[in-house]
Amino acid sequence: MATKSPPSVSPKAFTIIFLICLGLLGYALVLQHVDNLDPCPWCIVQRLHFIAITLVMLVAALHRPGNAGTIVYSVLGGLLSLAGAAAASWHLHIQSDPRRALECMGGWLEHGLDATKLGKMIPPLLQYDGSCVPKAWSFLGLSIPAWSLAWFVILFITFAVMIYRSRH
Repeated sequence: MATKSPPSVSPKAFTIIFLICLGLLGYALVLQHVDNLDPCPWCIVQRLHFIAITLVMLVAALHRPGNAGTIVYSVLGGLLSLAGAAAASWHLHIQSDPRRALECMGGWLEHGLDATKLGKMIPPLLQYDGSCVPKAWSFLGLSIPAWSLAWFVILFITFAVMIYRSRH
């Protein structure tokens, strides 16, 4: 008699991660359009990583993969989380020096974003007008890029746990 394996929790986890990322992107829009905190180029890069994770998690939740698929989606999500964490870390590094923060505008990243015309694709979400100088906003003593970094780390750990559970 064959034993039935327990149902995978990955579709629920992928759905929860999708909703969390969607909420983070929604809150970024509130900060931008309600609180008038214009994003800088590095904010947009972090948004792009959250968007990519959101889309991957939507596909994963709809796909409802088994263990092998969970590993694939989790590896992809983990890599996107690491890249987002690197962008948020660099953003924090830039903000640690006021002169460096001012030089962010007009730099290589801004030129690259302008060349891709991303801001014209979905202006309310991807258009940036702000500089990289620290914003007046903080919550529990953490700035916007610090919260972004925290969420990317949380997501990476979640994906790592999902990979571990799918392999055992």
